[in-house]
Amino acid sequence: MAVLMLVAGHETTANMIGLGTLALLDLPEQLAELLDTEDPKLVANAVEELLRYLTIVHTGRRRVATEDVEVAGQLVRAGEGVILANDAGNRNEDAFPEPDRLDIHRQARHHIAFGFGVHQCLGQPLARMEL
Repeated sequence: MAVLMLVAGHETTANMIGLGTLALLDLPEQLAELLDTEDPKLVANAVEELLRYLTIVHTGRRRVATEDVEVAGQLVRAGEGVILANDAGNRNEDAFPEPDRLDIHRQARHHIAFGFGVHQCLGQPLARMEL
């Protein structure tokens, strides 16, 4: 478990730092605003928005239905497997207006880059601090 936490935490955070930097370099006004601010809330917003926008873990959450359930008009029978794509959820227009636009002022705290519920990433507080 410790090795998993170390490897998962290093790989994802290192990639997130690089990709987040690249995304901000593409938006010089937002980058300048972040570099000039002393407002910790803006920095925290930027971290959450970058997590939402980039969602670097693309493996999806694999689950097995424990009972028949309908999802978006599709019947999933008990015992069938499903894969939930976090990156698709973080680009959902119902949850995030203009989801393909990076906006460091967006209130994106409800993203699912770290999973959801009991299946959330254990290292997310450390990842947020590092980012």
